[in-house]
Amino acid sequence: MKVFVRVAQRGGFASAARELVMSPAAVTKHIAALESRVRARLFDRTTRSVSLTEAGRLYLERCLECLQAFEDADASVNQLGDKPGGLLRLTAPVDAGATVVSALSRYMKSYADVTVDLQLSNRAVDLVDEGFDIALRIAPSLTGQYVARPLAVTRIAILGAPGYLRRHGRPARPEDLATHRTMIFTEPRPRDEWVLQRGREQVRVRLKPAMLSNNGRALQEAGRAGVGLLMMPSIAAVDDVVAGMEPVLVDWAVLPELRLYALYPHRRFLSAKVRLLVETLRSELGDPEADPWWPAVVGRPATRRARARG
Repeated sequence: MKVFVRVAQRGGFASAARELVMSPAAVTKHIAALESRVRARLFDRTTRSVSLTEAGRLYLERCLECLQAFEDADASVNQLGDKPGGLLRLTAPVDAGATVVSALSRYMKSYADVTVDLQLSNRAVDLVDEGFDIALRIAPSLTGQYVARPLAVTRIAILGAPGYLRRHGRPARPEDLATHRTMIFTEPRPRDEWVLQRGREQVRVRLKPAMLSNNGRALQEAGRAGVGLLMMPSIAAVDDVVAGMEPVLVDWAVLPELRLYALYPHRRFLSAKVRLLVETLRSELGDPEADPWWPAVVGRPATRRARARG
């Protein structure tokens, strides 16, 4: 089963063999024996690619459950699973990198037997097919095949470089955004119409994008250079405020509200290493119904300048 899972995750016999320190022939024999045992073809093979069949996808999910159960059984002997070990594969949004690394640093100091493989990407991944133990995602809500545990709220901050605000003025109401140049993030899809709310009042405004990108860092650099107003989740906006950008319309909330979630494939077969990472993230971030980054985003200008100097 371990060989089968590794071939499925790596998409090839040769790459799986290298990782398992086995010969490709031995890997092929393992898969042939497994297919004979379950009486189904698990992979479609061509000279250029290896892909799971429908039976293979179903079997992969069950194999992961079984292997996780074996791992949990071993961990239960090791102080009831309080000292996890092995490889932990984690994927997270690029913009959440700093927050994730901070929590991971604390986690890895506490659990030195765990090796962490962190992949930063804004695309939605298939946790089972791509072999990830856990994913962090920023979204208004999540429904689907995975367990989604909310970790924190992350509000949208609207930021402007001081030079841009001197040239174009500071928006006083949401309607003013329609006359400003803005920076738009395009994943999962671009939004050029935004809804802002204050109390019971809601305003819908269509933005005039100066730049669109699926890379938050590119938008941040352009925003800091004064190209336009930057719309960025607070989890990533703290660095922009430290760099000198100023928040505007802070008494208005951009809808829908975003949250940071932890996703994992199965609640029943949650390993100790994943469970303890989620606990570490919850401890690091605090109340899952609050935005832990927002106070730093809307802090007083003198405090922001002091942080920038620091």
